[in-house]
Amino acid sequence: MKVNFLNFSDPKDHRYFLLTGNEFILKEDAVNAILHDLKNNGFKEKVSVYQDDLDRAQEIISRNVGGSLFQENLIVHIKHTSGKFPEKIKLILENNEIFQSSNIALIIESSIEKTPATGTWIKSFDANGLIVNCNKLKQVEEKIWLKRQLDFLPKDLLPIFGGSIFQNNESNLLGQKNEVEILKLLFLGQEGENLKTDHIIFGSGITAFELEDLLITRNFKKAIQTIHFMRENDKQNSAPIIWIIAKVINSCLSSLKSSNKKSALINSGVWSSKINLYLNLIKKSKDNEFSNLSEEILKIDLINKGLLKAETWEQIERVILKLQDATA
Repeated sequence: MKVNFLNFSDPKDHRYFLLTGNEFILKEDAVNAILHDLKNNGFKEKVSVYQDDLDRAQEIISRNVGGSLFQENLIVHIKHTSGKFPEKIKLILENNEIFQSSNIALIIESSIEKTPATGTWIKSFDANGLIVNCNKLKQVEEKIWLKRQLDFLPKDLLPIFGGSIFQNNESNLLGQKNEVEILKLLFLGQEGENLKTDHIIFGSGITAFELEDLLITRNFKKAIQTIHFMRENDKQNSAPIIWIIAKVINSCLSSLKSSNKKSALINSGVWSSKINLYLNLIKKSKDNEFSNLSEEILKIDLINKGLLKAETWEQIERVILKLQDATA
């Protein structure tokens, strides 16, 4: 069975995969989805085999075909990176023994851009496995792919952020993916759990953890004093400041838009000890004010990267003052 990447959403019911094409970001996404599904189906062990060591692939498969009561389910991940499709892989696929084994799953990443119409190996794989075309996307397909990556955004912000990312990274999925990951940090607190905010200490001696507390307890005077100090003494350390302000703003926005405000805050990664502080912060606020603040913080991130012209620290102070007004 053959599918294009955009139509590949669920790898279940398959254990044999051939990924073709030259867009490595799509292949990476497909492999991650496949491995996740196979793991849920009991395939815990994985062996990677590269193009210059294909004899090893045949040996591993021969040793594990049929299996035994004590043998682990095994994923064999073969990577073909250049040239014609290797004859050694064809021989493996022409031997239907691999497709009759219940304890082997197969992922073949190949640099070929299309599969042949005829041939024993491709007919065998087409009948038993799934072939996923990961060639470069057309413009309209690229926009669909990006829209799917941004499904965590509020619908009213998707055109603004999606348009900006596409305009700056057209035909560059890696660039788009990197921008999406940054937005996830800004919008989804739980996505940034590897960033230990209490370990980020600014030049003023205040931690990122404490800066969040200043904002949600409406101690804006001290927050502004901290911003002034950093601007003078730690000017290059603006990114964590932007991240913290964005975390507060987008957690509030998510809560304001939800019928269950507390649950929305929990889903945004807000600690249980701070839930009531957040609820008190927004009790008289409107979601459209926080939607505007969310747009502002993205612009500051773009300014900080040099993609828009303005002074970063001035804009940071400006958005804190707007947050003060929005929560008055």
